Amino acid sequence: MTVARGKKKGQTTIEYLLVTVSLLVVFVVMYKALAYALANQFKRGGIVIIRMYTESPH
Repeated sequence: MTVARGKKKGQTTIEYLLVTVSLLVVFVVMYKALAYALANQFKRGGIVIIRMYTESPH
């Protein structure tokens, strides 16, 4: 009885670890994608501002 109980506890621990690792991977990928998109938006905005500044007649 104790062997089956220990095996079940080990299986549950492994399942928790796998779920935790998979969620960590998902959130890291989401973070990297959002950071990349935000960096591109800032680059585009900076280019627009610089272009408007250089084309300004003053």
